[in-house]
Amino acid sequence: MSGDFKEYLELVNQQIKELVGIYRGAVSRSGISENEFWVWYSLVAVDGEYSQQDICSTWSLSKQTVNTIVMHMVQKGFVSLEVVPGTRNRKNIRLTQAGREYGESIVMPISEAEQRAFEKLPLEHWAACTRAFSIYIDALRQEIHDSAEK
Repeated sequence: MSGDFKEYLELVNQQIKELVGIYRGAVSRSGISENEFWVWYSLVAVDGEYSQQDICSTWSLSKQTVNTIVMHMVQKGFVSLEVVPGTRNRKNIRLTQAGREYGESIVMPISEAEQRAFEKLPLEHWAACTRAFSIYIDALRQEIHDSAEK
């Protein structure tokens, strides 16, 4: 690996850790775990319906982790589960009014900060960043898969 690539790789890894640290610090003030935050984030900040499986795949969380979080949310009256017609056991997670209020109190300050930060950069920078990062993730996934098969 040439020096330039090594320096960029180190910088990318440092930036990823720094970004994770920013979220960790913000979430820690809310009194919930990071994993629980991403479940709330899915339900509050991102439009659309989510099942536990959707959240697992979107945020790279284990089924057990998401199930535990969602079951606690059900027990607290924050969400209900609705079976998706035509499926065996897929359930959509629906916020109750209490859940929406609680979730918004946790997610919206961070989501709004994200939005303000996002708006400080031109859209073409975000497009280039996400495109490059997606290509890198796919390549890294393939390299790790290929090396595991050797």
